Amino acid sequence: MAVLLAVTIALISLIITPGYHFSFDITPKTVVLLAATGLLLVWVALSADRPEWKSGRYRLFSLLLLLNLISLAVSTAFSTRPGLSLFGANWRRYGSVIEGAICLLAWLVVVVCAGRPDRVRVVLRGITLAGAAAATYGIVQYFGWDPLLPRAAYQVGEGIWTIVRPPGTLGYASYFATWLLMVVFLGPSLTALEDSPAWDRLGLVVAIVAAFAMWLTGTRAAILGLLAGCVVWFAIRKIRVTGRAAAFALLAVITCAAFYYSSLGQPIRSRTRWFAEDPWGGARVALWRDSLNMAAHQLLTGFGPEVFTAEFPHYESTELAKAYPNFSHESPHNIFLDALVAQGVPGFTLLLAFCGMAFARPRWPGITAGLVAAIVSQQFTSFTVPTAMMFFVVLALLVALETPARPRRRTAFVAAAAPVAAALLYLAVRLSAADHELALTKRALDNVDLHAATASYRTYEQLRLPGGTADLWYSRSLRELASKEASSMERLSALAAAGVAARQATETAEDPFNAWYSLAMYYGSLDDAAGSERSDRAAIAAHPKWFKPHWILAQILRSEGRIEEARQEAIMATDLDGGKDREVVSTAHELLTN
Repeated sequence: MAVLLAVTIALISLIITPGYHFSFDITPKTVVLLAATGLLLVWVALSADRPEWKSGRYRLFSLLLLLNLISLAVSTAFSTRPGLSLFGANWRRYGSVIEGAICLLAWLVVVVCAGRPDRVRVVLRGITLAGAAAATYGIVQYFGWDPLLPRAAYQVGEGIWTIVRPPGTLGYASYFATWLLMVVFLGPSLTALEDSPAWDRLGLVVAIVAAFAMWLTGTRAAILGLLAGCVVWFAIRKIRVTGRAAAFALLAVITCAAFYYSSLGQPIRSRTRWFAEDPWGGARVALWRDSLNMAAHQLLTGFGPEVFTAEFPHYESTELAKAYPNFSHESPHNIFLDALVAQGVPGFTLLLAFCGMAFARPRWPGITAGLVAAIVSQQFTSFTVPTAMMFFVVLALLVALETPARPRRRTAFVAAAAPVAAALLYLAVRLSAADHELALTKRALDNVDLHAATASYRTYEQLRLPGGTADLWYSRSLRELASKEASSMERLSALAAAGVAARQATETAEDPFNAWYSLAMYYGSLDDAAGSERSDRAAIAAHPKWFKPHWILAQILRSEGRIEEARQEAIMATDLDGGKDREVVSTAHELLTN
């Protein structure tokens, strides 16, 4: 059973399926989580061993997990978009069902590993091996070799100022770096549990490689987390700095400095230049302030998981909108603020309690330090499936190491586990199949095959779970396809289908302001001024401080001879844009001078 746990954790961290799934770095991880949790639940239900309920750590951990499930259910029930809160948005698929599955997996880890240090050792070995694979992949990505992903997807800038931020298998560099932090500290943790010198040495080597890969991502939050974890590690172990340790640290600093100033370190130097130009992390400070203001309006239940993108524009300050006019915020980029906005004070308090468990009786320095490092790093980013899974699973390992177990008779738990497991497996199959159909749709569109794309997308619509949809992407892709079609009949068919998808997206998209804006553009391409104005005003209502709908509306009103209204909208667009786009300023200038 411990082997299945180790494989599950490794797969959730490592699996990506380019070509087979549309969201190839999100869907397969979610599918593995759901399916493996279902299988483990049945296996555990049939097992005779159970943790000792009298153990305070186990009892507290179980209670917190249960309360979190209740909080998620309440927040989802009161959500403005229940379907989205239930199964999650496209960008991370972290709805209440998925978060609930992570909580269940964490509980199963305790049940499986309680009283069995040998099983904890197996799980840590699995994490170490997964860390070795992921870190190696991230390093070769930095050096320009990537057999799976296009390198342009994680490059920023041009020439000598090009920044390379390897995402590994986690979709984005910051998530990858946070995940690697845990590996850095968990590898050496094997020493306390291992009876094999080979595994001891491997854990240390993997920790060094993971730290190097993390550094190459150029993630400031992770570097801060690494420092915090090291402080905790040394404090718990009460390690005194010896001459040998100082020499090793000095050698590491010299090696990193030599790499940094070599030709190979150019992308990192470019990233450092970015740090100097943007020391406060872009929009984060203003985003946190506005997120707190948003949370204050729903303190008891929160707005519901995964609805931040749709709801935040109503609370975004003019200051933030002007500073980053072309940016859509999908989360508060802070795990505590994310919980506060999504689940209100209950969710925020529960997350604090989980984090607090990492500090209570810190008998396992590596595990505690890894948790602290991850917590610090995630003050600047949000949970995703692999990072949340790692946090809760490692916390569960900490609980398991201090929880005894004893044989118990099988109870009604078996009957209760079966339908839950069946539901999880069903969701996994359906999610995978729907996303595969979406990948087939994309392939057909790339091949300019409208018939195949329509058939695949129709199947996707039948299979998809409630929540985030691809209607907005599909509409825009069909409009692009129409421009490539040689046949006028095919072109008209593609445009008609694009219109249907665009109108549908206004009800299903996780970012309704984008959907309404896209519909306005669609009507504009048909010279339907009334439809375009109506959609544009709906986009403004959904995102009052976004400059683009105001700018487009100004042009629509000018074409209809409503000059005074056009001027007002053009001035508003210029103000919200902060003067950053020449075209917007030009439109206002023309209206004010003519």
